[in-house]
Amino acid sequence: MLEQLHINGEAINADTLSFWQVGKTGIAAELADFLNEWFSPESTVTLHTSGSTGKPKLMRASKDAMRASAKLSCEVFQLKNESKALLCLPLRYIAGKMMVVRALVSGAELVLQEPCSTPLEKLIEPVDFAPLVPMQAATTLQQPNGKEQLERARCILLGGGFINTSLEEELQHVNSRIYASYGMTETLSHIALRHVNGHERSEWYTPLRGILLSLTPENTLSVSAPHLGITQLTTNDIAELRPDGKFRICGRKDSVINSGGIKIQAEDVEMALTAATNLDLIVIPAPDEVLGQCVALLWEGPISAEAQLHEAIFALPAYHRPRVIRHVNSLPRTATGKLSRSEAAALIS
Repeated sequence: MLEQLHINGEAINADTLSFWQVGKTGIAAELADFLNEWFSPESTVTLHTSGSTGKPKLMRASKDAMRASAKLSCEVFQLKNESKALLCLPLRYIAGKMMVVRALVSGAELVLQEPCSTPLEKLIEPVDFAPLVPMQAATTLQQPNGKEQLERARCILLGGGFINTSLEEELQHVNSRIYASYGMTETLSHIALRHVNGHERSEWYTPLRGILLSLTPENTLSVSAPHLGITQLTTNDIAELRPDGKFRICGRKDSVINSGGIKIQAEDVEMALTAATNLDLIVIPAPDEVLGQCVALLWEGPISAEAQLHEAIFALPAYHRPRVIRHVNSLPRTATGKLSRSEAAALIS
C-alpha cells in the first residue's frame, strides 16, 4: 500500500505527487522536494545539522529509523488520522522533515503555513499539534491576541532553541499543553520531553520509551536507541542524570570558558543575565593575554537597557562577569532561530 500524506484536505502519494507539486512555491515547494526524496527507492534521506555550535554538516538517515521515531512521537502526542498537525518549520532541517513523517505514519492531516514568527496567526481552524521554535512562541505572545493564537494548538512542542525564564513564565498562562523537547539531528528529532506548563511542569526531561541514557566520564550525555539504530551516541551536552532516568541539561561541553584555570559554563551566565534583564544575549569566550580566555558578551535590544544589564553583570560572581561586552543590532542565528555560538565567537575574535 502506498504511503499517503494528507495536506490541507488533499491526499498525496508517490503516484500523484508529480501533479500536486506543479506551480508550488514556498514551503509547499520544499515539501514537494522532500516527498520526492522520501518516495524514491533510496532507503535513506539527506539531513542537515543546524550549525548552532559549529559548521553545518550533512548526514544520511534511514527512512525506517525515521518512521520508528515518528511512530513513538505519534503515540506520545496521540496523533492519528483524525488529527490536524501544523507544519510551519523549514523543511531543510530535521524538525520539519520529521513533522512530515509523523503525518505519513499517523494519517494526520498536515496544515501548511509559511515559516514566520507568528505562524498560528492565520490559522482558520484549530490544530491538535504544533511544533514551534521558542522564538515563534515568544514573538506570538508579543501580539495583542498572542495567548489566543497559541491556544489554537491543543498541544505545542517547543524545540530547537533555549526557552528563557521570562518566556516560560508567560507560557504558564497558555491553556495549551506545552512540552520542551530534547534531541538533535543525529537522534532524528526529540528523544525526551519535559512539561513546560501545567501541574506537571518540570525542569527535568523524561526519555521516551526505548531511550537508554548514561553519562560519560566528562558528564556528557550518552544516548542509545536500538529502534533508531543508535548505540552510545556521545553528545556535547553536560547533564545531570537521576536514578529514575530523568535528566536535565547543565550546558554544553563546547561552551565551557576556561578563564585563568576557572571553568565557567556559558549557559549559567546567560541564564542569570537573561533572568535579570529579559534581553536576548549570548556568552562566548574571548582571547585574554593574562587569563587565556575571558567571558565575552554580545547582546541585542534597546540601548536604554544598558544600565540594567551592567547592574545584572555586577551582581554576578567576579569570575563570571564579562570583560568584553558588545551591543549588536542582531545576534547571529541559524535558519531555525538558534543562536549561533560559532558566528558569535567570530565577531569577538
